[in-house]
Amino acid sequence: MRIHETLIVCGGLACVIGCAPARTRPSSVAAVRAQLERRYAENVAAFERRDVPAIMALRAPRFHAIMPDGHVRDRAEMETYTAGLLNGIRKWNEMTFTIDSLTVSGDTALAMVRQYVDRMALRPDQQVHRVQTWVTQRETWIRSSGRWLMWRVDQLHDQKRVVDGRVE
Repeated sequence: MRIHETLIVCGGLACVIGCAPARTRPSSVAAVRAQLERRYAENVAAFERRDVPAIMALRAPRFHAIMPDGHVRDRAEMETYTAGLLNGIRKWNEMTFTIDSLTVSGDTALAMVRQYVDRMALRPDQQVHRVQTWVTQRETWIRSSGRWLMWRVDQLHDQKRVVDGRVE
């Protein structure tokens, strides 16, 4: 399934890494997948509106991303990064994501997600260029007060950036 999405997607709960997974009924996983797809749709809509507060409202208070070099970007850094990214976007062409796999354990969901973003964006030469990016990453979500929030993004791989048809 393809749903419009953006490159900045994050979520999670650390305790899952060392815990034995709880048994989850397949119907429960399907229900969580549908709920997360709605959250992604809300996220996309917020990005399309360039609405940073709405984007951050979809993230948990301790939201963070672990970059490929191991650097951790906390919630404040991710909010700054998101605002900067949006300032350079002149037009969204397409945003898609695909949940490749989903594991649910209680109020925690781990999703391996492929993302594609195509946009017209201002680049360092102060010109607008077509920028396409791809990434696969693990996104951890937690359910809080009955709704899913992004908590962490990590395991970024298969990253690719193409600017005006040229691989960067």
